[in-house]
Amino acid sequence: MRKPPPERGFFSADVNDLCSNHWNLPFTPDELRKLASPGNRDDGSSTLPLYRAQTLSLRLSPETVVEIVRRYQEGESARSLAETHGVAASALVRLLRENNVVVKKRKVTGVEARRMAKEYEAGATMREIEAKHQVSHGAVLRALHREGVTMRARAPRKLATGITATLGP
Repeated sequence: MRKPPPERGFFSADVNDLCSNHWNLPFTPDELRKLASPGNRDDGSSTLPLYRAQTLSLRLSPETVVEIVRRYQEGESARSLAETHGVAASALVRLLRENNVVVKKRKVTGVEARRMAKEYEAGATMREIEAKHQVSHGAVLRALHREGVTMRARAPRKLATGITATLGP
């Protein structure tokens, strides 16, 4: 029998409440457990999932791995290589490290930083600069700060309700 809810309107559930059959379902607790566990059907209609996480080196051929390592060592970015091969950049960096490649963080040169600053001051968005120079948002932001660029105010955002909200100062 169910306990009446406390006076404040909250229902506190204990083990008996959670395990009891309040809804009078046509299943016993043992039958529910059996239905919930994969591969435990008498008729053999379900089997245990055979998912195994595959490392990138197993999904890509050895020739492709050698090509990725070569192109990275020649200066191509891990991000562009990941996009080319349809994998996550973090997985590609891990693959490079597994192949004894020293992964370096791409640094924005002074010339590039000045070019980014001019583009930003001319009206380019952060996203446009990131895409053009193939660097992360943080790298662009650090380069602009290093060049002493005053950041533009954030654009107001429309909420799902249609109300305009401003973010930040």
